[in-house]
Amino acid sequence: MVDISTAMAAASTERSKRDPDAEKKIRRTGADMGIESFDPVKHVAKEKAETASMWLVIAFSCVIALLMRYVVMGSVDRSKTDILYALPLLCIVLIPTIHRTLMPNKFTELYKKGTWFKAGFLYVFVWLSLSFLLINPPFGDIASPTISGQWGIVSESGDEGYNFTMAAGTVITLEQGYNQSWLVMSFADNSEQSNTTFTVTLANISSTEELSFDDTVFSGISGDTRTLLMPRPDSDSGHAYALPSDLEVGTYRVIIDIVEQGDPWVNPRTLEWDLLIVEPEVE
Repeated sequence: MVDISTAMAAASTERSKRDPDAEKKIRRTGADMGIESFDPVKHVAKEKAETASMWLVIAFSCVIALLMRYVVMGSVDRSKTDILYALPLLCIVLIPTIHRTLMPNKFTELYKKGTWFKAGFLYVFVWLSLSFLLINPPFGDIASPTISGQWGIVSESGDEGYNFTMAAGTVITLEQGYNQSWLVMSFADNSEQSNTTFTVTLANISSTEELSFDDTVFSGISGDTRTLLMPRPDSDSGHAYALPSDLEVGTYRVIIDIVEQGDPWVNPRTLEWDLLIVEPEVE
């Protein structure tokens, strides 16, 4: 029976016979193989320099994000927002200069090309993250309300309830001779809608008419219909607009103009749907 030490010694002797220089290769140091020796003092100094660079880049990113949000953004029209992305990205070229200006020489002499590469990625990440935070509630609001669920038309029925006709995409059909009817939908927003105005108009080739808002209709809608219209009842706001009772057969354009006083911009949105009034089917 052969123990492990004897087996390893035999294997080493066999390797030496096959390759006389094998032992020398094993005993070569890292320096002999071109590997730089580890210097603890130099390593600590480099880590301190990299940490200082990281915090400097984070501070620079925060300053740029705050300036863009509270100085530049408010003075730029929302149709010309390219500068809000282009200018911060161009500021990447300032990173080496800022380091050489603010950092001590014992740090700057340790910075290499890899430092600027990592600093650039960190800058973009922090700037984008903080910018997204600052333009959304509670710090800002640049998005107007959107349709929350389905939309359609509710009409009075004989049993003091409502019949609901759901729209197909952006088109809805209603038979001429309908009972009192309302165009219904709900809106969702990431902030309060008290500073938002909704204007709904009904237009065809010959005329344009603004529809009146009726805040009592949604209280009579319940069950599955209410869920379709208002999937998030705690935050959605229901809207109902009375349709004229004498619409002729034809195609009408429903135009919803939404204007929200956001921060820092006014946030507009326009929705356009088609209402088709058709002749009733003959039984």
